[in-house]
Amino acid sequence: MGMFFYLGEGYQSYELDRLRLERETLMSRIAELENRNHSLVQKNAHLEGGSKIERDAYELANQELARLQQELLAQKEELIFYQGIVSPKDTALGVNLQSFEMRKKNSQNQYSYKMILTKSGKSSKKVKGGTSVMIRGEQAGSVSEFKISDLELEKPPKGTKFSFRYFQVFEGDIALPDGFVPFEVEIGIKPTTKKVKSFSETISWTRVLSEGV
Repeated sequence: MGMFFYLGEGYQSYELDRLRLERETLMSRIAELENRNHSLVQKNAHLEGGSKIERDAYELANQELARLQQELLAQKEELIFYQGIVSPKDTALGVNLQSFEMRKKNSQNQYSYKMILTKSGKSSKKVKGGTSVMIRGEQAGSVSEFKISDLELEKPPKGTKFSFRYFQVFEGDIALPDGFVPFEVEIGIKPTTKKVKSFSETISWTRVLSEGV
């Protein structure tokens, strides 16, 4: 079991180094493109309408810059994810809510959700426990709340329990009741592993839908 942990940790460290290198490479390429764009802007300013070749070159540079900026953003998000897994040695053993997001599936008030938990601390020990996700909103003029587990279209195999060394993903599809207008989500993490603290976090519905957490 210990051998598995060290192999896993070594692989994650390798991935983190690789992502850092890719991020630095992307930033260098973006800086180069920004310089090219700046030169093209100055050159075009002195041209009477500019030639088709110059205009095409400028447009291609802009398209490439936009693509690389999106790629860099994705790399940063991936880097943050791995940093959440490969935590400092002196960090206490714990569970982190790495991300939570919901996306509307259709016009029938159905949504898909995804929640990722990660572990902090370098112990090879698994962290275990349970989760609860409550959606709170307004219905018929009063505040109502529903457990996400009661709204599942199909019950997930692992339910609301977690048991992991590095991270665990919860995802599924839900249907909100008719007339129910959500305004926040409350997530509770309740570890059963000794010395690992419980916590809860409340996030506005707008934030969960627009950018995730």
